[in-house]
Amino acid sequence: MANGCANHPRVSDSTAKTDSSKVYDSKAIEFFMSGENYTMQSDFAMAILEYQDALSFDSSSATIYGAMAKAYINLGKLERGIDALHKALNLDPTDNDLREILAQVYFLAGNNKNAEIEYLKLIEAKPEDLELQYQLAAIYLKNKKLDQAVEVYESIYQSDKTHVKALEKAAEISLVRQQLEKAAQYYDTLIQDYPDNIDYHKYRADIALVRNDLPAAISLYNTLLKLAPDDVEIAERYGDLLARSDDVETARNYLEKLINDNPDRQAAYISLTLLLGRNNELDSLIILTDQAMTRFPDQPYFPIMLANLLSNQNKFDAAAQYLLQALSIDPENNQAKILLANTLEALQKYTLSDSLYTQIINANPENEIALNNYAYSLALRGERLDEAMTMVDKALEIDPENASYLDTKGWLLYLNNNYKEAKIFIEKALTKNATNSEVLEHLGDVLMKLDKPKEAQNYYRQALEIDSDNERLQNKLSD
Repeated sequence: MANGCANHPRVSDSTAKTDSSKVYDSKAIEFFMSGENYTMQSDFAMAILEYQDALSFDSSSATIYGAMAKAYINLGKLERGIDALHKALNLDPTDNDLREILAQVYFLAGNNKNAEIEYLKLIEAKPEDLELQYQLAAIYLKNKKLDQAVEVYESIYQSDKTHVKALEKAAEISLVRQQLEKAAQYYDTLIQDYPDNIDYHKYRADIALVRNDLPAAISLYNTLLKLAPDDVEIAERYGDLLARSDDVETARNYLEKLINDNPDRQAAYISLTLLLGRNNELDSLIILTDQAMTRFPDQPYFPIMLANLLSNQNKFDAAAQYLLQALSIDPENNQAKILLANTLEALQKYTLSDSLYTQIINANPENEIALNNYAYSLALRGERLDEAMTMVDKALEIDPENASYLDTKGWLLYLNNNYKEAKIFIEKALTKNATNSEVLEHLGDVLMKLDKPKEAQNYYRQALEIDSDNERLQNKLSD
């Protein structure tokens, strides 16, 4: 079967069909054979003239109309070719070769709706022809009938398990449409039928991660390690997954061995720093990042990682030094710039932090993190509140469901004495992140202004359970 393409299809030569029940006009045959001779010489214009003369003697011949249609198509006159094909098929609806040409020409002409109709008729006549089903699936994709396309690809695979590309295509479409359960089922089928295929395990593991099924992803990569024991990238990915798990000791031991075996690769260092950072193992993290920074002096990630942990422990001066080191490696690193602005703000070096935020936003006006952080910094200081509101509104335009941005907006409304609306935004922020002590405290403050002290005290208590050393919260509860 010929495939649709950007060029005009070259239709193969054919000879006249015979029908023992029909009496042929000798003149029609003479002109028809003359047309066939011109066709063999690729003189399609002359062939058409001969076919037209043949039809003047026998207008009931599907064979002549079909030959003329092919000549028109070879000349690029698709509409005339389509008209001739319809006449041929009206005379002989069982000529599937002509119908297939008609379907291809419709596809070529961009008439996907009619192409779909013709391919459905062909498949009904020849259900065993899988190539026709591939063409129909392609038409469905063009017509944006994605569910039908997936069904056809699945049907092809069920008919012949060697057609793995069909089920791969079904899985791919399902992934693009975020139909993760269906995509997972397809890859599970492919893994069952082709258990040694590494890519199927990888794709299935990626789906598991998107679905927050970390144990399934780890199990799949454990299988991958057995399939490809010498593939260091698979080993590193497995280590990264372990680093996200609750089995800290297993993850640490595995990653340390991976580093020892591959000291010049960064991935295991990064995974181990994430693990140590998550467990607040500052001393071990400092040792590891020092090693990593020595081995990978051009990688800004490691000083940024250490600075972030130091900042979380209120060691802002040390954090600032590591961030400056990261920026000396990569002066345009926005993550380092934003963290440094936060750190300078914590050190109350507002002139420097404001200047850095302004620099980041001027370079990238759509950087919603910088917009929000700068707005919140101004809110905490009670300065330039209108400007801060403009910035957080822009951040919310970019990411309207972000809990931090919603809280910033709510707090600015609070500072503008708009307590009822502030309550709406801060409550919405809590639905996104119910364990943020600062947001809980903000809602308590709003409720106090709304003369709901008992409800406010409840939120203060929740905040203090999370941040037990917060003297400000302790004072609010003791008042």
